[in-house]
Amino acid sequence: MTDHGPLPDTHPHLREFPPFLDDLNRESERGAVLISVSYLERQLKQIVSAFLCEGEASERLLEGFNAPLGTLAARAAAATALGLISAREYRELKTIRKIRNQFVHDHRTRFSDQSIVDRCRNLVLSAKNYCDVVVDSRGQFTTAAVALILNLTNRSHYVSEKRLKFENWPY
Repeated sequence: MTDHGPLPDTHPHLREFPPFLDDLNRESERGAVLISVSYLERQLKQIVSAFLCEGEASERLLEGFNAPLGTLAARAAAATALGLISAREYRELKTIRKIRNQFVHDHRTRFSDQSIVDRCRNLVLSAKNYCDVVVDSRGQFTTAAVALILNLTNRSHYVSEKRLKFENWPY
């Protein structure tokens, strides 16, 4: 068996993933939701940025006070409208965003709350019950978030191969 070296060396695109996973497993319910969504939000920013023409105008769309594409919802909608993520990924992001919003706006929110249970049950990428193993709402959320993160991990690389370029348009 050949030793291929440490994961960050052999798979540099996954360099940030193991530390994220460690943090995710140590977090409270609220913390798990917040760091998962933060990771996804950063990925969407990278994906959209990799597609837009390079320059200050594109940066201003994604960063800074009142950036039009500065939120998870706006980035997800833009990535979908530009064909950078699938409709299924977009629906998953919308459900994850609704779960995040509930945790953010009510500090008493728990994965055992019926509205959260129902939303987590709708996550397509989540682990499902099997045999006598029951996947609770937190497990459904975290497996769906991790699956989506892994789906999007290399997306900015592939998207950058089709980056928009400035054109000289006829008058």
